[in-house]
Amino acid sequence: MGIRSIVRVSWQRARQGAYARALTSRAIASGLVVVLQLTTASEASAVEPWSDADPAGPPARAQISPDIGFRGGAEYRANVTAVRPINVNGTRDRNFSTIEHRLRLDAGIDWEDKVRLVTSIDVLDGVLWGDNGTLGKAPEPTDGANVTTRNTNFATTCYQLREGEPSTLATSYHLGLCETDAVYVRRVYGDIVTPVGLLRIGRQPFTDGASLSVNDGDGRRNRFGFSRRGNSADRILFATKPLEAFKPVEARDTSETRGVFAIVAYDRLVTDSPQQFGDDLHGIVGAVRWLEPKHSLGGNFEARAYYTYRWDQQYDTSINAVGGRVMSKLGDFTAGAEATAILGTTREISEAFRVISNDPPVDQVVRQFGARGVVRYDQPMYTLYFETDYASGDSDPTTRSPLTQFRFAEDSNVGLLMFKHILAYQSGRAAASGVQLLRDLGAPSYPTDAIASRGSFTNAFAIFPQVDVRPLKNLLLRGGVLMAWAPAKVVDPIVSLQRKDGLRIEDDLVNFAGGAPNRYYGTELDLRVQYRMYEHFAADLEGAYLFTGDAFADINGDAVNSYLLQARGTFFF
Repeated sequence: MGIRSIVRVSWQRARQGAYARALTSRAIASGLVVVLQLTTASEASAVEPWSDADPAGPPARAQISPDIGFRGGAEYRANVTAVRPINVNGTRDRNFSTIEHRLRLDAGIDWEDKVRLVTSIDVLDGVLWGDNGTLGKAPEPTDGANVTTRNTNFATTCYQLREGEPSTLATSYHLGLCETDAVYVRRVYGDIVTPVGLLRIGRQPFTDGASLSVNDGDGRRNRFGFSRRGNSADRILFATKPLEAFKPVEARDTSETRGVFAIVAYDRLVTDSPQQFGDDLHGIVGAVRWLEPKHSLGGNFEARAYYTYRWDQQYDTSINAVGGRVMSKLGDFTAGAEATAILGTTREISEAFRVISNDPPVDQVVRQFGARGVVRYDQPMYTLYFETDYASGDSDPTTRSPLTQFRFAEDSNVGLLMFKHILAYQSGRAAASGVQLLRDLGAPSYPTDAIASRGSFTNAFAIFPQVDVRPLKNLLLRGGVLMAWAPAKVVDPIVSLQRKDGLRIEDDLVNFAGGAPNRYYGTELDLRVQYRMYEHFAADLEGAYLFTGDAFADINGDAVNSYLLQARGTFFF
């Protein structure tokens, strides 16, 4: 996996010292897929073939006075995860296990359903069970000794440097504990429904549903695993049905589930210095969406197309992204396809990496592509499902070559173990050491943070056949076989750049384990069992076994197999 994932042009704020910008591989596309949301949870959503319809629909509006209405939702989950081993190449810190919380509270209040205020808040998101930490450094436990514990605190997992080890080596890092927020405000925005369309202002979801580059993170849509916070934007959005204006008044369709919708939006993605305009990152978005609940061959048809432009002056960033999706139900079959292309130029990566490579900064070409296709056959007792995924990669970390690595949204899961944990662990340690290296060298930004895949599907082509069996009304059995290859050989860009000893870098490349760059990630067997005891509770048990491929192997060509066990209880209203 190469530095090309860095180019989704957004700035992440690093917390040690002054603010540090980091281009992330998910960020350009974070504004790419906008969809019409005309209610608190959009009724305009078609059912995505790659998602579980859970919940089946938006929350109902409760009338609390003649003019005032309310919509709300609450979900609490407790999840335990164990991976043996997560470090498939080493003898230290091999395994991983946690139990974590999350409570989500959604609320919307409205006046005559024309003026709305919507919020979404996560409480204890990712917070580990217990009173965790070490005295003398953050996070500190509430009680000094483990045996005397009477309270809990707010700790989560993160990559940390082992004491006394070199800070610029990936092998010096491991998963430790960090402080985290007890409360995280995901979204706050207002809607006003005008005679000509919807105006939405505030921190709002980038998209509705599970798209390639962004995911709203709502509900329980993932076929395997779960979502976290989703993607949100500070945005001004206007949506309308433009074709209805050309029809007679009596023939106009004002529904939110059928017809052609148009959207335009402005995003303020970064505001750095309040006294400068050139260091801000801006985005504009245009999209068209066509919905048909029923048609002559079936129903649940959706087609959408979108265009996004992002720019700043500081690094001459100019990024264009185009894409779309189409999906429909055809009898017992449902099919869907989605694709995104990201094209443009930016100088930020080369400005940062010149402190390592000593190459002059240049405007690098951005050329990334991602796609997904699904076909499924549904019967009352079973479902046959086939998925294929593609995300372009990059095995040349030098600034002379285009930035070509694409990354799926973190909450658009592909499998349970290969990408969600094993690649995330290898790339996360590399990113931690890379950020420290750039900090020590005084780089203007830290794009190496984006080397961490954070569980996303990236630099990969995968086929993923699955089968669902429903022997009882409230029981789901699901199995799948995930096989994945890298379009570009998997490399650690930081170590490879440090090893560069001439004009050519091909003979200096290594992967995240220090081995030869290769393409085969492996084969993963996934299993999920879900039992819904009551209407508002679900119990999930998931397992995965990974036969590791040579993309994870060390200098000796070795990488051991790994397995995951995960159990989850979810309460929802």
